[in-house]
Amino acid sequence: MRLSWFTCAVVGAVMAAPSYYKNEGDIPVLNAHKITQLPNFNDKRPIDFDQYAGRIPLSVDGVQLFYWLVESENDPKNDPLVLWLNGGPGCSSLAGMFTELGPFVVQGDLSVKRNTYAWNRKTNMLFLESPAGVGFSKPLLDPSHYNEEYTTDRAYEFLERFFDMYPTYQHRPFYIMGESYAGRYIPFLVHKLVTTPIGNVTLAGFAIGNPATDDKVDGNALMDYYYTHGMISRQNYQASVKACVGEEIRKCLSSHDQCSPDCSAALKAGIIEVDKQKLNPYNIYGDVCLLENGQANALHYPLHATAIIPRGDIGPCQDVFTKSYLQLNTVQRAIHADGDHVPWSDCNHNVTRLYTRSTSALQLYPRILASGLKALIYSGDADSVVNFIGTERWIADEGLNLTLEQEWEAWFGPDKQLAGYAQQYTNLTFKTVKGAGHMVAAVRPLHALFLFECFVFGTQACESFIYPSDGLELLTGETHQSAEYGFNPVGYRPGHVGYSPGGRISDTERLSRDGPPSGGAWLISGIGIVLLVVFILAHVQSFRRSTYMRL
Repeated sequence: MRLSWFTCAVVGAVMAAPSYYKNEGDIPVLNAHKITQLPNFNDKRPIDFDQYAGRIPLSVDGVQLFYWLVESENDPKNDPLVLWLNGGPGCSSLAGMFTELGPFVVQGDLSVKRNTYAWNRKTNMLFLESPAGVGFSKPLLDPSHYNEEYTTDRAYEFLERFFDMYPTYQHRPFYIMGESYAGRYIPFLVHKLVTTPIGNVTLAGFAIGNPATDDKVDGNALMDYYYTHGMISRQNYQASVKACVGEEIRKCLSSHDQCSPDCSAALKAGIIEVDKQKLNPYNIYGDVCLLENGQANALHYPLHATAIIPRGDIGPCQDVFTKSYLQLNTVQRAIHADGDHVPWSDCNHNVTRLYTRSTSALQLYPRILASGLKALIYSGDADSVVNFIGTERWIADEGLNLTLEQEWEAWFGPDKQLAGYAQQYTNLTFKTVKGAGHMVAAVRPLHALFLFECFVFGTQACESFIYPSDGLELLTGETHQSAEYGFNPVGYRPGHVGYSPGGRISDTERLSRDGPPSGGAWLISGIGIVLLVVFILAHVQSFRRSTYMRL
């Protein structure tokens, strides 16, 4: 039977609209913001969730804030909603999306793969570029508008508009998370939501990674971190302690005019020892991207996130690839950031330069914590910029003076490896993440995912979830296989493990996806095989699998 053009149009419209948005919200706007195709996507694992992106206009100064909503892979109709904010000030949350915890990873050829450790597997993730002038949000504002109060008010208004536009998220658990200068953004926003609630928003908690919270306490921990991590000499550390009594280290590093000549000289000597241009202060054990290195002066302005960020398993050049990808015209059209071409960058240094920063967010915490929200502060212990020493101090005796309820203890990941350490205070949990840098999820993706889901769903729930397996688990003797993600030890190379619906990834699939190993790798593999055959022929005995792995 031939359908009429009218019937086809109706069916097409119904299919185009998200099923659970029928009769809710602004359907034309939702359809206009739906991402129907992601340029350069090339992965065996399909995109099996809906995405929406675009600018939401606000009521003042022509502000339009850009967002990217990634729905949960699990149950988008009922799963929690999490707002993610990167810091700066002036840095884009799309950087966090593509280089840390979002569903996609940009490759060197600007193709896009799925991220095995994406946080949207059980939650709806909302990435907001704030304030205006950052990323695709516009316009660049008058300098008087770049401060905590104005930024908070615009983010608050954005949430009002967003929840009206997407009523399906009303009255379900809502969390706010971020990192770095979000240590200011989030307490200011949460405080406003606590004191002036939005009627249809059910704020359940907040979490901040390596939070830039208090200039004095955070700053005065810098030289302690450098010395205890073998980054400066004992002589320089002692000279700094002697010369900088009563000084605020952060101010001295930012402007030598704000401290004594002796303190300035001692700190400068220490920084010269530390900063050899190839050091990444955001992850002292990680590599820097040699394609574009902006680290040379980073320690003089520690909160200005102008440099290449460590990417751990993802790779130190991920920022460069992401920037190039989001500058493509085809991408900007696909995510509804079209119009005038935007030279997207992970950080807008004009915003950073114009922003008037508060000196502390500590004064906001008593009211926030009294509200009963879940609160998590976590620190990658390889970050020297906003390090765990300063963070622990402002939580405890040099700031909030919270009551310690549970002593320092280890916590473990789903791979049974030590993931870090934790302390429980009244109404707040503090955790370190072992080996992670400033961007925790980029360097320790599995442990970050576990930390995140335990925070949102509770420890009992997250311990029952199935998590991705990787090469480290095989090498260390943990051999369980994920029901969702496969791992093939043959030809394993560090990076995101591919997806195979049937379990393990075959050699053919791996070669098709990654290409053959380098010539050197083939040579080493060939020698290894020959030696193994000779060894077997010489001894003529069976080997256990564990013995094989040791070879």
